[in-house]
Amino acid sequence: MTAREWLYGELITGSPQLTALVGDRVFAKKSLSSSEEEHPYIVYKLGYNANEDLAEDLDISRQFVQIFVHDYSDEHVGDYTRIDDVLLEIKQLFRRRESAEHGVIDVKYLETSQDLNDLTLNTVMKYARFLMIIKEEA
Repeated sequence: MTAREWLYGELITGSPQLTALVGDRVFAKKSLSSSEEEHPYIVYKLGYNANEDLAEDLDISRQFVQIFVHDYSDEHVGDYTRIDDVLLEIKQLFRRRESAEHGVIDVKYLETSQDLNDLTLNTVMKYARFLMIIKEEA
C-alpha cells in the first residue's frame, strides 16, 4: 500500500470528528465529478516529490500534500467557519503521524492558506499544506 492510499484512508476514517464534519466527501484532485456535492467537502492532491538522498540503500523522499476544504459560497454559510473547523481536525489528525506499512515516516504541517474562493465550483475554500517523509519501495 502507498502513502497516497494511507492519506485517503486517514481522511475517510482516521478521525470520528472529521467524519462527522465531511462524511465520506473526500476526493482526489480531478476526481470530483459534480459541483453539486453536499458541503463541506475535501479535495486533496499530492504535489512534487523530492529525493532526500539520506541513505544509499533507501529511497527516502519528501512528498508535498495540499488538502483543500470547500464550503457553500452564499450569505448563509459562506463565512469559512466550517472550513476552519475541518482544517483544525485535519491538522490534529496528521500531527506526528506515521505508518510503516505505507512507507510514511513522518507528516509535518506547513501552512494554511488565506481565505479563497473558487468561482468555477462557486465555493469558498482554504487549503492546508503538509510534508510527508516517505520511504518508497523499489
